[in-house]
Amino acid sequence: MELNGCRRAQSALEFALVLPLCLLLAVGTIEFGRPFFSYAELLQAAQTGVRYGAVLGNYYPEQSMIDVVKARSSGGTSDTVTFSSVTSPTDSTVVAPIDRLAGNVLTVQVDHTHTVLMPLLSWTSIPLTATASMMIE
Repeated sequence: MELNGCRRAQSALEFALVLPLCLLLAVGTIEFGRPFFSYAELLQAAQTGVRYGAVLGNYYPEQSMIDVVKARSSGGTSDTVTFSSVTSPTDSTVVAPIDRLAGNVLTVQVDHTHTVLMPLLSWTSIPLTATASMMIE
């Protein structure tokens, strides 16, 4: 009878020692997966925005392209969106938004600050940046 009580106590002690490690592993996996998901969303938003701008060229104001990116990005309206364009893939001369033509390369950069829910190692936020480029059609 006495031996059975010791086994239960030993099992409870082992459980108490292993549970925090298992919880830390689970929370760490989730917390490190969230920035990867946010970056994937951010990259998709950048690609959508550059495609929108490359297909429509300079016929629409840049604000409409920014709105398309922010609608699909992780942080929404709080993300910073920057558009730029150069003459061609081999010529890095900057082209003003009003002077964009077919054959120019349009680039969009989206910056997002990912907030960490459970700060590990004193990280409270992670800066994420996604960039996409496409030739204007």
